Amino acid sequence: MRGLITRWEWYDWFMIALRICWCISIIGLLWEVEGQWNFPFWIKMVIAFIVISVPYLVMRINQHLYVACELLLPGVILFLLNKSHPDTHLYLLPISFMIGYNSPGYAFIWLAPLTALAFPAWLGWHMNYYSWDTVVFGIIFNYCVAYGLGYAFRLLITSTKQSKIIEEQNRMLEQNIKQIEKITLLEERNRLSREMHDTIGHMLTTMIMGMESIRASMAPGTEKSKIETLLSLTRAGFEDIRRNIHEIQTEQTDLPLPVLLDDIARAFAQQTGVKIELEQSGDPIPVHRPGRFTFMRCLQETLTNSVRHGQADRITVILRFEKDRIVLQIRDNGTGLEALQPGFGITGMRERLEALNGSLQVQSDSQNGTIVTCSLPYQSPETKQVIHVVIVDDQPIVLEGLKALLENEDGIHVASTAGNGLEAIRVCEQTNPDLVLMDMQMPVMDGISALQTIKQAYPGIKVLMMSTFDDLDQALTALKNGADGYCLKSAQLQELIETVRLVHSGGTAINREITAKMLERFDRVSEVAEPTAVDRFLYGLTKREMEILQYLDSGMRYKTLAAKLFLSEGTVRNYISTIYGKLGVSNREDAVEKARTEGLLTDN
Repeated sequence: MRGLITRWEWYDWFMIALRICWCISIIGLLWEVEGQWNFPFWIKMVIAFIVISVPYLVMRINQHLYVACELLLPGVILFLLNKSHPDTHLYLLPISFMIGYNSPGYAFIWLAPLTALAFPAWLGWHMNYYSWDTVVFGIIFNYCVAYGLGYAFRLLITSTKQSKIIEEQNRMLEQNIKQIEKITLLEERNRLSREMHDTIGHMLTTMIMGMESIRASMAPGTEKSKIETLLSLTRAGFEDIRRNIHEIQTEQTDLPLPVLLDDIARAFAQQTGVKIELEQSGDPIPVHRPGRFTFMRCLQETLTNSVRHGQADRITVILRFEKDRIVLQIRDNGTGLEALQPGFGITGMRERLEALNGSLQVQSDSQNGTIVTCSLPYQSPETKQVIHVVIVDDQPIVLEGLKALLENEDGIHVASTAGNGLEAIRVCEQTNPDLVLMDMQMPVMDGISALQTIKQAYPGIKVLMMSTFDDLDQALTALKNGADGYCLKSAQLQELIETVRLVHSGGTAINREITAKMLERFDRVSEVAEPTAVDRFLYGLTKREMEILQYLDSGMRYKTLAAKLFLSEGTVRNYISTIYGKLGVSNREDAVEKARTEGLLTDN
């Protein structure tokens, strides 16, 4: 009841004051008829209390019963007093006004004739000393005016309420748009910084590596000094670009998650006047940028819905750092809804959370308001396992460039670098990396010799060989000595990243140029050899790739295949792309057909 009263507006208090004044007039009337109604005064007070309170209480339950109570309770009393006080019908004019004000929806269609015509006509019919013209123009007209004023007052208040709602929604919409613009701008800035870092960084690194190769093969002289000058300028430009890009990324979103959420809540409270409390439990940990953006969007959308649709005036935001996940819970004291519609932004929040392997739960009812719970794991399964890489190359600029590019990628950590094969063996003994990215041609000990030693001493370490040239014999030598992949230094950054992930997950990676040369050589060999004598090694298919090829032959879909192998759908697609490249085909049907023709597949 206290919560209900605190939400009353001035017009609610006006109607209560009008009713109290009307009740006082009824008490005064009962006092005047002391001789006719010989009741104790306290009984008259009880009657007055019933007349004032019962209709109002019934109105909270049923609007139609309210009209009956409003007319009958005071009507019967005043009708009994009518004979001694002929003007008692005037005491019911406030009742007609109140009924007009409380007419719900289209109920005025039947309430207006009942209250303003039928009821006063019935009163006039029982007053035999009034003429019909007096009844019509004196009583009925007065009741019509009173009802009309009450209904007009209702329309005025309704219009005022709607204006306030529209004004509030406009303010909420403006605030929502500003928040969306701000977060969208930050997302776009970060996306552009990543794209610039990858594209420009890779381009300049490739230029530097190429110029280093040219400089190494040139004789001392003027041209070599020009190359060295160009190298210095390119390196300086590369560092400037990296520094500028990192400055672009240093924005408000790099603040801790609790600070970001508190800023959003404070700004929202100032804009709307809603009381917002922020609670936190658990030991805070750093949250990656996509997770921060997702929680910010979810909080913003939920706050907007709580005020706009739930009419809440108090919201509690709870941030919990649990053992294996982060939970953001928003509770409000609004009206709530039994079934929230997708248009309330729930679909968008759920998609954002599920994209990061999170979840969304919504509980809402008319009694307890709405509770929205957003949860994210500390790290998604795709990025939870970090790949520790050792880079081996005799050119320092290549080491620096590859290290800068790989370290900027989530889930990849450059454990160390080495300048030749001997150093690579020593570094592997010290760091025990997951993968070694190693050049073929190096002083002291070349890549092939280091590869043989590493595979003998540490068979669990994956080795991805790289070279400046697409030499088929060199690639085959590396693969025969246990290399898990072969790529060119000139490969695109994204291709290099995918190759590292593919080799780490158990696949074999061979770049397209080498694959094409392998197929060309195989075509020459197949002209003099039987198809059943195919050397399967020429295709470089691993055990995992052969397994996936068998599933492709059975018609299994990517999603089902990923679930069966406990891999992500993206990893499966990478495997399949590698299989297509090794077989020299472009689709599933051609891959299966060629594998059957070459004897790589057999009927089960």
